[in-house]
Amino acid sequence: MATTTPMMIRAQANGGKFLADDIGGAEVTVRDARTGRWLAGGRVQGPDSGTLQQSYVPSASRSAVVTPGNPPLVQWLVPGPTTSGLTVELPITQPTLLEVEAYGPLGGLQSAQRVVTYTWAVPGVPITQGPGFVVGLPGLVVQVQQPPTHLEYSSAPQSVPFVVNVTMMCGCPIGKKLAWIPEDFTITAAVERIGSGAPPATVCFSVLHDPSISHGSFEMKSPGFYQAAITAVQRSTGNIGTGTVTFFTKP
Repeated sequence: MATTTPMMIRAQANGGKFLADDIGGAEVTVRDARTGRWLAGGRVQGPDSGTLQQSYVPSASRSAVVTPGNPPLVQWLVPGPTTSGLTVELPITQPTLLEVEAYGPLGGLQSAQRVVTYTWAVPGVPITQGPGFVVGLPGLVVQVQQPPTHLEYSSAPQSVPFVVNVTMMCGCPIGKKLAWIPEDFTITAAVERIGSGAPPATVCFSVLHDPSISHGSFEMKSPGFYQAAITAVQRSTGNIGTGTVTFFTKP
């Protein structure tokens, strides 16, 4: 008979906190890497995304949160009793190489990432030490708030204002007094008139303010259908996120 082997799985934003209920958590699947057989799965969930503290403890995630500065501020992410996670029971009878897949955040699907990683499991040996098995999700959540997609303007030329919300993959906001500071992020948009063959125009956004909100504008000089791809980059981690919106005006 199979030996029950418990495993705690958490999903952590690269440079951020654990994905919790406020960002929809993440979907996790565990398979036998050799055979592809499904072993366990479910949603990483819980009301709490962990606590940042400057002192290390054995339960802390090995992926620290570093705020650029002179000197930089290093903080450790520590789970608590209600921190988001998924506990599964693995039905294995021999040492097994696990394929662990995480997809999320489920509350920001346009920015969701799918990450697959591997670890060994031995029957009867729990994988629950420290924070558990942590899957890191790179990227940023980029949500275009203005203009809404498929917005039709009455005429051109027209000034098109952009408003975007940018957060870490855990949903953690960006602000001057937070662990994630505005100066670490650059936001631009590539705006193209669909079918024109002209190179995209570049729009630079303001520094993030009013935690996580940034503004920009584009001068639509002629009628047509336009697509804007907004990109956010976190320089210290290499995290990148995108959001796309369309707008148009007819002749």
